[in-house]
Amino acid sequence: MTNISEIQTILETIKTEALSALDIDQKMIDNITFAPSPDLKMGDVGFPCFSLAKALRKSPAAIAQDVAASIDIQVYDIIKEVLAVGPYVNFKYNRGEVAKKVVAKALSEDAYGKGVYEKPEKWMIEFSAPNTNKPQHLGHVRNDLLGASLSSILKFAGNEVIRVNLINDRGIHICKSMLAYQRFGEGKTPESESIKGDHFVGNYYVLFDRKFTEEYEAWLEGEVARSTFEQWQNTRKSKEKEADTTPQKTFAKFYKDTYFNTFSEIGGAAKDMLVGWEEGREDIVALWNLMNSWVFKGFDETYEKLGVVFEHVYRESQTYLLGKDLVNEGLEKGIFHKVEGGAIACDLSTVGLKGEKILQRSNGTSVYMTQDLGTALARFEEYDMDHMVYVVGNEQDYHFNVLFAILEKIDPKLAGRLFHLSYGMVLLPEGKMKSREGKVVDADDLIDEMQNLAFESVEERYPDLEASEKRKRAVAIGNAALKYYVLDFNPKTTVNFDPKKSISFEGRTGPYCLYSYARIQSIARKMGGWPTLNDEDRAEALAALGSDLEMQIVNELTDWPRMVQLAARLKDPSKITEQLFKMCKTFSTMYNDADHRINQLEGPRRDGLLLLSQVVASTLKTGLEVIGIDVLDEM
Repeated sequence: MTNISEIQTILETIKTEALSALDIDQKMIDNITFAPSPDLKMGDVGFPCFSLAKALRKSPAAIAQDVAASIDIQVYDIIKEVLAVGPYVNFKYNRGEVAKKVVAKALSEDAYGKGVYEKPEKWMIEFSAPNTNKPQHLGHVRNDLLGASLSSILKFAGNEVIRVNLINDRGIHICKSMLAYQRFGEGKTPESESIKGDHFVGNYYVLFDRKFTEEYEAWLEGEVARSTFEQWQNTRKSKEKEADTTPQKTFAKFYKDTYFNTFSEIGGAAKDMLVGWEEGREDIVALWNLMNSWVFKGFDETYEKLGVVFEHVYRESQTYLLGKDLVNEGLEKGIFHKVEGGAIACDLSTVGLKGEKILQRSNGTSVYMTQDLGTALARFEEYDMDHMVYVVGNEQDYHFNVLFAILEKIDPKLAGRLFHLSYGMVLLPEGKMKSREGKVVDADDLIDEMQNLAFESVEERYPDLEASEKRKRAVAIGNAALKYYVLDFNPKTTVNFDPKKSISFEGRTGPYCLYSYARIQSIARKMGGWPTLNDEDRAEALAALGSDLEMQIVNELTDWPRMVQLAARLKDPSKITEQLFKMCKTFSTMYNDADHRINQLEGPRRDGLLLLSQVVASTLKTGLEVIGIDVLDEM
């Protein structure tokens, strides 16, 4: 018997035997999946026959008729009737038998649905990857939550998971913050200013940009800039000049990077600092270590708020030289080649892409791709994992297409073992939340605002609670609102995050799921706890279940292990949030139905409903915790 529920195993057996008799290929059979019926009058569960039409040269409806007619239901005690409903083969359960098997199985497990992977694998998930020159922002929140929840889902499904973070702690952008602090910090610290460390350093990054902008704007007013502008204008085509109504502004935008690298005093000082860091100058390295320590402490506080942990934290300062030897070896083996000027490149046409990718500059320095190549191969060698997942925004899709193609060219055994969990942006409705810098929303601001909104809701609902209890519930509800809302979208989609909507206790939200769980727990308190029955009495109680609402819940419980497996396979936490909401919604309907008032019932039917409620509660708790949400026994 597999780790998936016994019901699912029986259904798979029926499907396989029936379709194998029609000479359907096993791979095609495996791709046909069961799903609960949208209308219980047509059956409890079924599978479609669309994909079989070409192979059997029949309509899906005709195939469904043939399959349904071939199944001997007498062999299976859980099946009452098999039906062909259009292109679907549907099954009606012997409901009492199914309830006995599903609920009893869920009651027997500490975490129902755990360990659905029959062949566990070792996964590494890299996520977060912040810069040490600024605090984490709204985009990092989605990254952090996707990475943490995917890690948890894969682990819950039975795999070994290694969570890693690669912090970008080197480069010219880091030196900008360092230089601004060196010039204008006056010995201040996060402690002296009562500011979180990453925000403290981020303020100096903003200060550098302001100082540079002031310098640049002053330069634009000078004679050198006017002369440079005239030369630039002379090189432009007539059509470009005619179409440009603000050539001075276009020039100012176009020339800004060139100015930074040629004329800028503060830019030159930042570049000199980078050279000093790379040479190991003690004063610069000491400042770099000090400011990074402030940032790391701030990051850790943010991660703690979000419930995010890592098994290993890498720093780019430790990995940026990785890959140089690999590129030179690839050059010797003919995998890569030198281009005019001496740089080393990969001809992307050899890996099914266009153009070429520079992997080492002509001066011998590496690029990001070089580091990523070396880091990836070093990790596979160190951890001997089966798969590597990078959680990175969709603006890096091309980068990872190239990275994976080159890695597979270097080591063909890596084919199919690398995955980019690409995700869309997170947007906020205008005016909903004030950002610290006016451009981005800091993660800490967002978390605090969600908890404040939750506190207002708790205070409105339960004004007599002690302040400490209100705050405790607000933290749980605020975090649930944020996490559930962000994870309830397929990763590829853009999320329009609405804080007010996410905190609602109605609809598809985290607080609604928390409320559903707490309401079920209140049933246990009112009934003096969950029933403790011997095997015979429990079987009798579960056999008494059978109404449409009860069966809908049983079907959703039956489907829970499959949804866990699907979420793991697709790397999509929204499959978990979707199933949790279904169970909450169905249970709420049953809870409010006049025929299901548990406190007005007696005997086996009452006990059966209590056991069903107990399993729903435990499954909700399990599912919410898998995506990082802590439950509350009371709201």
